[in-house]
Amino acid sequence: MRYARRMAQRAMAVSNARSERAGGELRERMLWGNALTLAWRLNYIANFYAVPFYLALEQRIGVSRPEYVILFCAAQHPGVTAQEIVAATGRPKNSISVAVSKLERKRLVARRPSASDSRRMELRVTAAGREVFGRIVPLLAERERRMVAALSEAERRQFGALLMKVAQKVPDWAVPELSALAPAGRAALKPRRRGLRSPQTRRATPAPARRRTPAAGRTRA
Repeated sequence: MRYARRMAQRAMAVSNARSERAGGELRERMLWGNALTLAWRLNYIANFYAVPFYLALEQRIGVSRPEYVILFCAAQHPGVTAQEIVAATGRPKNSISVAVSKLERKRLVARRPSASDSRRMELRVTAAGREVFGRIVPLLAERERRMVAALSEAERRQFGALLMKVAQKVPDWAVPELSALAPAGRAALKPRRRGLRSPQTRRATPAPARRRTPAAGRTRA
């Protein structure tokens, strides 16, 4: 039994090593050249910076990525609204709305009407929320430091300036342009002209019965 277990573990280790090697080869090929090399590189870096961290964070302290995005914004800009966070971050509106409700239940954020406009619901981080925010920021800062460790100080400043230049133009192209693509199921969604029925419908609908009338000039015996 122990021998079989050791063999199974060894086989799994070999399989994992092969998968990692194959994944590394694909990673290098995709990073060095594909149809959208620059966008791929930006997404590659952003995904590996954020996704593993926020998954681990949620498992560790129960704070999800949308929840932390709200804490991050509200802690630095008290009185911000959920709608403003959606516009500033590009996060889906429903995910931010759900996250605000969860933060309120955890008493990490308080939502109150604005003193100048009761329709405006402002978000403010509570003392407990500031404590959570203060514990997470240094971890992300260290992660950022390691992310750009390959750059010199001068390169980091240049890199930051170039990123800011690109970021300032995001509103110019953020809305997708998909007019060249035909919608899925176009034929099925095409409205049917009124008064027209398919041949199957015409066959299935019985014709109305004709009323028999006596022929002109005939009399009954």
